[in-house]
Amino acid sequence: MDIEDLRKFIIVARHENLHIASKQLAVTSGALSKIIKRLESKLQTQLFDRVGRGILLNVQGRKFLGYASQLVHETDQAISEFKGDSQRSTITIAGPSLLLQHYLPALADQLSAPHFQFKVNACWEGQALEDTIKGNCDLGIVTPLAARDSEDSASLRSIPLGSSSYVVAASGNHPLFNSNTTSQIDCKTLHNFAFACPHVSPFCGVKRGIGSDGWRDDSVPRQIKYRCNDFGTMMAIVEHGLALAYVPDFIATKHKLSVVDVMDYPHHYEESFELVYKPSFAFGWLNRFVDSLTTATTS
Repeated sequence: MDIEDLRKFIIVARHENLHIASKQLAVTSGALSKIIKRLESKLQTQLFDRVGRGILLNVQGRKFLGYASQLVHETDQAISEFKGDSQRSTITIAGPSLLLQHYLPALADQLSAPHFQFKVNACWEGQALEDTIKGNCDLGIVTPLAARDSEDSASLRSIPLGSSSYVVAASGNHPLFNSNTTSQIDCKTLHNFAFACPHVSPFCGVKRGIGSDGWRDDSVPRQIKYRCNDFGTMMAIVEHGLALAYVPDFIATKHKLSVVDVMDYPHHYEESFELVYKPSFAFGWLNRFVDSLTTATTS
């Protein structure tokens, strides 16, 4: 079975559209149609249902897609093992924008070979997980909770990247500092100040609680004045001193914000993050990278 036929089948299956796939692959729709027919003939199985002038991946096609993705994955890693540094590889990394911004520079340092090219896809962690499972990306940055919630994640391996505690953050020009010589306040005082909150979780894209930021509003209500569907805009509001925010500690550090110690807040919220990938038997760039990253994180 021709590996290049499998690569093209995967693209057609991803789009379920010969015209779109032909544009991406720079081949004709007719050529792709012949490849699909050749695969179906070899398997003696129909992979797509023809619906009018369109095509839909059927049950057998979805099953074969998993096999094809694994075969292409292993082939690429085997080639990488034998060709070594002479093999030019494009590495696709997916995950939430905040996590990519935080972790990608260090990961890129571990993948610093000159022949590597990077394709970075900012998306919700569920999409990053699904793309890694399906072979649409090589590496995904997610929370362990997302991996546990996925029935198909058993095919993946993971490497812990770290964790982050959430903190109440404020800019130096926030009104809170006009009346306080320290950054310590109690919950009652906290309620006097406005908060900016994300519309959905910046990691999974889902509404989580009243503020989608992990704060226990059921226990300690806040005055939420700004609800933002863009995290960058929310942080601009905080940086201008218009509001407080409950954010991961690395976000507070990145934006040079002060951490407000809410002395009597009874809860602690923390998120862990991990790198997920599809394992390979071959000692190609992926396993070499995993070894170097594991050594770096344990040393």
